[in-house]
This record gives sequence, structure tokens and C-alpha cells, in this order.
Amino acid sequence: MFIDIEVYRGDDDIFVASCPELDLYTHAPTQDEAVSKLKLNILDSIKNSKIYADAKDEISFSVCFYSSRFPQIH
Repeated sequence: MFIDIEVYRGDDDIFVASCPELDLYTHAPTQDEAVSKLKLNILDSIKNSKIYADAKDEISFSVCFYSSRFPQIH
């Protein structure tokens, strides 16, 4: 199972990480920290769901960094 993570530089040089599939967002002062925090939130969000059971603990993340300050339109 692949889960997409998008990272943008927000206002005041804060990085915003989002998971459009699960409608989850987080922010941090660095890209790596924002991604790490979001991965934990994603796992917490799906660990008791059917999605997680179907994945059989094989979850991979696809991380895409955007230079734009604003998220892309989906």
C-alpha cells in the first residue's frame, strides 16, 4: 500500500506536510520533521481501520516536495 505525502513551504518558512488521501495535515520547522510527524499521524489514523488490515503492515510512503508556498489543486 502506497500513501502519498506532499510537503510545501508555508508562511514564515514553516513546512506543511499533507496526506490528501486521508485529509491529514501537520507542520514543523523542517521538511523532515513535518514528514515524520505526518507519518505518525497517518499510522495512528489507520492502524485500526480496514485499510491497515488489508495492507498487512506493508505501508510505503511516497513523499513529494513542492517549492510552491501553496498546495496544488487536486
